Amino acid sequence: MNKNTAILKNNLHKLILETDDESVLSKVQAFFDTLRNSQNDWWDALSETEISLINNGISQLDNGGRIPHDEVMRKVDQLFDRSL
Repeated sequence: MNKNTAILKNNLHKLILETDDESVLSKVQAFFDTLRNSQNDWWDALSETEISLINNGISQLDNGGRIPHDEVMRKVDQLFDRSL
C-alpha cells in the first residue's frame, strides 16, 4: 500500500467515524457494494426517491427548463451576499 492509499483510507475512516447520519452511512455502504460487484450498475443502488428526482430533472431539461450557468452563479452570489 502506498502513502496516498494510506492517507485516503485514514481520511475515509475518520469521516465514517465522525458521522452518525444513517442515511450517509447507508449511501456509502451502497456505493462500496456497487463498486465491489461490477455486475451492478450504480443506478441500481439509487433509492426510488433519487431515481424520481433524476427523472424529473431530465424531463425538465427535455422541456427547456434550463438555467444558464452565469445566471445560477449570480443567484448564488446574491444568496451569499457576495459582490462580483
